[in-house]
Amino acid sequence: MLRPRLAALIAAALLAGCHIEDRTPTGTRRDDDAIRGLLATYYKSLGARDWARSRTLFWDSATVELRHAAPDSAWRDFRSADAYHQYLARTYAGDRNRAIAVRIFRLDTRVQGDLASAWVITRRRPLAGEGREEVGTADQLLFRRRGGAWRIVSFASVPDLSSASR
Repeated sequence: MLRPRLAALIAAALLAGCHIEDRTPTGTRRDDDAIRGLLATYYKSLGARDWARSRTLFWDSATVELRHAAPDSAWRDFRSADAYHQYLARTYAGDRNRAIAVRIFRLDTRVQGDLASAWVITRRRPLAGEGREEVGTADQLLFRRRGGAWRIVSFASVPDLSSASR
């Protein structure tokens, strides 16, 4: 009888000394919903070729880096959101009437105070000349809240080569 009590006392003493750290990000569900809504608007505006709407989602000081699907393609850096959206407007000038459905395939977000990040895997139907398989990107975005408004601070995108095998 003494042994079970001794074991219970030792277990209680050990448990009292244990402390589980909670490192849960400080962002709220409302912040996470705001980031997810901003991302939905961004990809919807890309699909609709609505560059003006897309531009409003970036802070003026935002940077953008893109890498295309070619195996040896170099990174293309844009030092401002305006330069990036001007590039998009030039690149897709002939496709204004042809909207594409860009869908979020996978989304992982993290919010810490006024800073947030997201990893996004996208899918879309291929355009002419891209083959028959779905194509997609792996995008990493950094967001900053200023004056209560969340906007994109940094955007980097690479082809998601795994989408071709799905």
